Amino acid sequence: MVYLGAVDTVVASGEARRVCDLYSSLHVAWVDNKLGNLDVDAVEKAATLAAADGRRSLIFVAGGVRPVARLRADALGVALLRYDAHGGDLDGANTLGRQLCASGLAPK
Repeated sequence: MVYLGAVDTVVASGEARRVCDLYSSLHVAWVDNKLGNLDVDAVEKAATLAAADGRRSLIFVAGGVRPVARLRADALGVALLRYDAHGGDLDGANTLGRQLCASGLAPK
């Protein structure tokens, strides 16, 4: 998130860790390190939790994304960002994710 411009990003700890992995004043994020594809349940959980306090939700995925999860993320406004921890690459895995990779997360 810092790389994309959310310079106030904090790694969640304590009670916040139960809700998310990272957060900033405008965004809340989860990191999915699992092999395999992201499923729709994670997208719906992220959208619900982010909506509770008005922040934008992001999910960083190391693997792929199931088509139904991608469609649901687009519908709910959840940005999906695919990352390669070894290569250092980051790209969008859905429409909003691609937009955020191009424009960043800094407030306008």
